[in-house]
Amino acid sequence: MAETVKGLTSLLKKLEKIGDPKEIDILTEGNAKELQLDAVQRAPVAVSGGLQKSIYLNKIKQSHYEVVVGADYGAYVEFGTGPQVKVPPAFAQMAQQFKGGRGGSFKDGLQSIKDWCRNKGIPESAAYPYFMSILKNGMRPQPFLYPAYIKWSMNYFKDLEQYFKTLTK
Repeated sequence: MAETVKGLTSLLKKLEKIGDPKEIDILTEGNAKELQLDAVQRAPVAVSGGLQKSIYLNKIKQSHYEVVVGADYGAYVEFGTGPQVKVPPAFAQMAQQFKGGRGGSFKDGLQSIKDWCRNKGIPESAAYPYFMSILKNGMRPQPFLYPAYIKWSMNYFKDLEQYFKTLTK
């Protein structure tokens, strides 16, 4: 999952004309790292910590970074499933790619729930009822990336504003 801040590219181009592109990149990377760490801390933890371990920072080019959730189920944790799906407007376009499921088989899904039960110390015999409940009722969203994105994109714009003020003094 990745999302961009609207208008950021044009703002960065303007700032780079009057400021130091390396300083802007350092400021951008710092905020992106904080966003990534915040998302990791907010992500629900299973026994393996697979979701948390899958969240990483990717540099696209100077002053352009993305926080990526590598776990193929990350979007389903973030937005929920079935009738419980809740997608924030800022992530609507990105969430569209996950609509309709990831195409796994019933057998694969049941096996994932069996693995989850085993990791949680729940009898494996409970996997089928859990899985059927998820299929029928969906899974509630457990946002971790979006709250981090909101917090750190706001912080980033404050940092850019402060940097701009130092340039214009």
